[in-house]
Amino acid sequence: MAEFPLTLLWTALNYLGVILLYDGFSKRRHGADRFLAVGLGYVVVKSLILSTPFVGVNDFFKIPLSIFMYALFHLSQYTVNGVFTIYIAVIYYSITCCTENLVFTAGLLEYGLLKTVTDYANFFLSLISYLLVIFICNALKMQRVKERAKIRPWQWYSVPAVLSLLTTLLVFYFGACYREGKISVMPLFACALFLTIVQVAALFLVSWMEMNAHFREEMLCLHTQSQAQQESIEALSLAYAQQRKLTHDFNSHINVIHELLSQDRVTQEDVKRYVRDLQKAQTDRIFLVSTHHIALDALLNQKASVAAHRDIDIQFSVNDLSPLKINIVDLTIIISNILDNAIEACDKLPETERQIFVKVLLEENELFFSVRNRSLPVTMLSGQLPASTKANGILHGYGLENVRTTVAKYKAIYSINYQDGWFHFATELPNTLIS
Repeated sequence: MAEFPLTLLWTALNYLGVILLYDGFSKRRHGADRFLAVGLGYVVVKSLILSTPFVGVNDFFKIPLSIFMYALFHLSQYTVNGVFTIYIAVIYYSITCCTENLVFTAGLLEYGLLKTVTDYANFFLSLISYLLVIFICNALKMQRVKERAKIRPWQWYSVPAVLSLLTTLLVFYFGACYREGKISVMPLFACALFLTIVQVAALFLVSWMEMNAHFREEMLCLHTQSQAQQESIEALSLAYAQQRKLTHDFNSHINVIHELLSQDRVTQEDVKRYVRDLQKAQTDRIFLVSTHHIALDALLNQKASVAAHRDIDIQFSVNDLSPLKINIVDLTIIISNILDNAIEACDKLPETERQIFVKVLLEENELFFSVRNRSLPVTMLSGQLPASTKANGILHGYGLENVRTTVAKYKAIYSINYQDGWFHFATELPNTLIS
């Protein structure tokens, strides 16, 4: 236990690097005080274990112990996936192993054989290796925070995790070769430098790929918004053209009414009937859908205009949606993406088969949204969204994935199925405002 204070120092520096790395990839579960208390607890417990005689002389036992405690710390202190927890623990251990090996191998070039290294030199080299790990982890964290990198599915980290495991094994292998006299100091240092560069570069490469994916998603979002705005402009242009035509015909209608009123054989009821028909024609030509909710009316009528432009028979079943409380941005994501997919699916069919039925009904404080459309065969796999039918492959999957994320935000469920040439989507959302 005489070396316990020194072990405590090294473990504390070790966990500082762990925290910096984990902060770049995951979100903390607890506040600062509890996080610090639990972190200090891990440092003390691990230091006590490493100070026991058995662990102190058994280097191979330290490997699973360290990885296990890194993973346990990640699970208890951060909101993470279990598989990713193991991957990032293996990656961090490999970074520390490679860095320590590099620093001590560089020390061999200066001090010669390990047996000639003084306690002071050993302390100095250990301090440099831990500080270098902290620097690497902090640099990665700052890069991810600056570029707003988002954590990806755990599969993204499979290659770095396997690579980390291999580099760790190679570190031990080259160390054994050096102790057996099979390799000299200079080649050993070159191998240590190469392994460290590969290990750190692999992790930075994954972060770079994540940031590129984030920028790509933003680009796709802007592309989608641009496309929606273009469709809105086309719909508004069509409505404006219809309004101009109605205005142009207005004088003719006034003249007809005047002629009807001036003729003795025309009754007042005939004039009323003509006016009612005129009102109905004007309303039908401008608004296909009326829910008494301005934003939804604009959205649904825009999609109706796009469908009509593509010779698609689209029919709506709606009721009074004026009491709707659901965030209109969330509704737009769900309704717009589902209707876009339905229009895309119908566009691939002969004109006589293009049909879409839409229901948007507010009942008992629940909003029921359903779209049923004709479609080419769709392969449905359990637990997975159907494959995209968009001509542009870069847009694959993002629309439906956004729908699933938004529905999950309201703790709601949805159903998707395909049968007898019809694709059907349905969901019920609680009529509440969620920011």
